[in-house]
Amino acid sequence: MHCSRRLFAAALSLSAAPLAGCGGQQTAPVAAAPAAPEPPAPGVVGVAVGRDLSDQDKTTAIAAQQDAISSGQRKSWKGSHGAYGFITPGAETGGCRDYTHRIFINGRPQEGKGQACKKDDVWRVTS
Repeated sequence: MHCSRRLFAAALSLSAAPLAGCGGQQTAPVAAAPAAPEPPAPGVVGVAVGRDLSDQDKTTAIAAQQDAISSGQRKSWKGSHGAYGFITPGAETGGCRDYTHRIFINGRPQEGKGQACKKDDVWRVTS
């Protein structure tokens, strides 16, 4: 096997033992890269409501939704294409919180309900 392929294959194994490099040299094991942070789940945005939002407006709506869920306070948002909405979170019960997200696109209201739960001090949308 070619030397660089052998090193690559050995690095994939992430063995704790030193790896044999090209020409018999010892090399240190390669650690896995840290996982990228997981973006907030869209919840009801784009699923139950807001299917017609632009990608930029969906991002704005999801950020406001996450902020409302995390703070427990009603939040509003306004998109760059005339859409707007607000999120009303419910009280925290058993580590979870229900919320309502109302979106207006071209003046027409859409409403979706979802839930988020707290895990490791982070609120995650579950539905």
